[in-house]
Amino acid sequence: MGRENGGTMRRAAILAMGLLCAGCGQVADAQANLVLTLRIKDAVGDYDKARAPLDRCVKAKLVVAAYTDAREKAETGAWEAREQEDCRQAAAAIGVTLPAAHPK
Repeated sequence: MGRENGGTMRRAAILAMGLLCAGCGQVADAQANLVLTLRIKDAVGDYDKARAPLDRCVKAKLVVAAYTDAREKAETGAWEAREQEDCRQAAAAIGVTLPAAHPK
């Protein structure tokens, strides 16, 4: 009788853990999306604070990386264009001419 009761308890514990973890995937996905959103917000905020041309170039690259990680293609493309312009201005500020960008 002791073994039977132990097996029942074990099955009940496994079932309880299964039920508790049933929503874990959704919670993990929501947390991942929150992290990506916060990363984008921080990167854009840092970009907005940047004043020096080289700093804006670097910060724009970080925004592109954040949007790329979040798989937001439209925003990634828009920020890539901004990044190219900011980096071109940064290069011009130090007297360097960048080669023309290749279309994707």
